[in-house]
Amino acid sequence: MSISDTVLNTVWETQKSSFASFGDFINAMYAKIAQGFVYYRWLITYLFGASPLAEQHFFKPGEGPTHYVRSLRSSNFGLSAAIQPDFTSVRHYVNSIEDNIQGGKLFSEAEYHGSVRIKSATGHLQDMLKNGADYLEIRMLDLDPSTAVGVRTSTVRFFRILLTYFMMTDPLAPADQINGKLTQGIAMNEVVAMENPMQQTIYHHEAQTFIDQLQQFGATIQWGPEYQEVLDTMQDRIDNPRQTPSATLCDHIVDESLTSYALMMANRYQRRARENPRPFTGFQNHPDMSVEELRQQLFGVNGRPEKFSSRQSNGSS
Repeated sequence: MSISDTVLNTVWETQKSSFASFGDFINAMYAKIAQGFVYYRWLITYLFGASPLAEQHFFKPGEGPTHYVRSLRSSNFGLSAAIQPDFTSVRHYVNSIEDNIQGGKLFSEAEYHGSVRIKSATGHLQDMLKNGADYLEIRMLDLDPSTAVGVRTSTVRFFRILLTYFMMTDPLAPADQINGKLTQGIAMNEVVAMENPMQQTIYHHEAQTFIDQLQQFGATIQWGPEYQEVLDTMQDRIDNPRQTPSATLCDHIVDESLTSYALMMANRYQRRARENPRPFTGFQNHPDMSVEELRQQLFGVNGRPEKFSSRQSNGSS
């Protein structure tokens, strides 16, 4: 996820006096957003968790949970990070990742499997200190098997809501307290991930308070009806945990397995793909396809994603 250059430049005009450079301003925005996503991962796990059980032989005998959960992947049983970076600022983040690499706890930045990673388009951590971060990798979502692409449009819109809210509101805590706040959020996520998906979370009050804040914020900046619908859907999931993805998946468990459901959905998506009047055949007919040709094949001329802007080459645009 990234902030458009138009938004960054607009906000920068009102914040110039508070920062030494445009790069410092960009990093302050991305650090604040990253902090928000790290802390509220517990709510994201509740709303979008979709891994209630592991298939046979995934765990050794005696290991793993003994009940269905919201998200195995988001718990300590799943993809978890061995280290917790310092999210006080982008500089602290870069230094903490590099310290862990030098200390032998990580082979490279890519081995850090945390829920959020602050990234440079060049792939070099140090470039962010000069030019500013380019985007965030948001890594806490389970794949949603109820849609062919693994993530729903409503989910993407909710993450846009979160990004906007985190960018435009005050930080979660003062700089000297932020990592303690994030540690609290990480602990809350472990609790939520291991809860029975059919039951209300013990953090129901906190979830409702935050959704109310998003509603108030949305009314202030006048979000469109499509975003209000997303918040209504999230409210329904908070009110009724059986509407969450993980609880819905539990309805499809047969003999302690989701294999039959997975195959049913896979066959459905395969049939749809074959019925597509313009199927993508991959590299079968064009093994030397260029990046531009591949982009047009996948997204079409009008639907292709925008490329990264080259702040590295021009300094601030």
